[in-house]
Amino acid sequence: MLDGGFWAEVEVEGEHLRLFSEHNAQGIQVSVFNAKTKTWIAPSETVDDIEEGKDRAAAYARDYLKRTAGLELPPLQWKKSRSR
Repeated sequence: MLDGGFWAEVEVEGEHLRLFSEHNAQGIQVSVFNAKTKTWIAPSETVDDIEEGKDRAAAYARDYLKRTAGLELPPLQWKKSRSR
């Protein structure tokens, strides 16, 4: 169950990533999902706080875009996650 957090979406030159930094039943976790291939780039990983999660998700996305497509990570627009 989601207790809150943030998510961001990146769409650049055919790449489509979703970044998450959320507080759930397992604690505060970070993950990055490739919406194009329907695979996890970074599956859930525990972090100390939401801001660290946002930074870690951005780093995973930045590394992925640079490594796979030679692209830069655009500025992120973080949005509040909705609780269920």
